[in-house]
Amino acid sequence: AVVSTQSTGIVTSPVDAKVKKEALRGALHILFKRRPDESYCQIVGPEIAEESRQFLVFEECRNLYTMFLKKSSLRKGSMLGSSGFRSFVRTCRVLDILPTVTNADLDLLYISICHQSDIVKCLTFLSFYRLILTLAVRKFPELSLYEALKGFLDRCFENVAVANRG
Repeated sequence: AVVSTQSTGIVTSPVDAKVKKEALRGALHILFKRRPDESYCQIVGPEIAEESRQFLVFEECRNLYTMFLKKSSLRKGSMLGSSGFRSFVRTCRVLDILPTVTNADLDLLYISICHQSDIVKCLTFLSFYRLILTLAVRKFPELSLYEALKGFLDRCFENVAVANRG
C-alpha cells in the first residue's frame, strides 16, 4: 500500500516500511557478516544502513560471547561463568583497554550485573551485553553508544587475534 502526500509525492506506508525493514534486516544478517561498505549504504539508504551497522555490532558482541562460552568450564551451554569471564578479561586484555580499571573493579561489575539477572552466578548473553556496554562507555564516554561499543569490540577482537597468533 502506498500513501500519497503533496509535499514529497509518493511515500511508503508505515506498515510496508516496517515489513520491508524486518525483511531487509534478516537478509543483511544472512548476506553480510561484515560492516556494509559505502556502495551498499547508497543502495539501501542511510537509515537502513545505520540500523544494519548497529545490528552487525550486536552480532559481533554475540560472537565474542559465544567464543568465551565455548572456552568456559561451566558447560551449561547458554551462560558464561566466572572462569569464562576471567578468560574474556585476560584474552581481550580488558585491563590494557581500560588502564584505570582494576581486577577488583571488573569482579564487582561482574557480580553486580549477575545479580541483576535471575541467574546469580552466570552471565547470560544479555547480561554480557550490558557488561560490554558499561565497559565501552567507560572507555569512550565522548562517543555515541554505537561508536563506543564498536570501538571497544574492535579492541577486544584485535587482542583476541594477537592471543591466537602467540
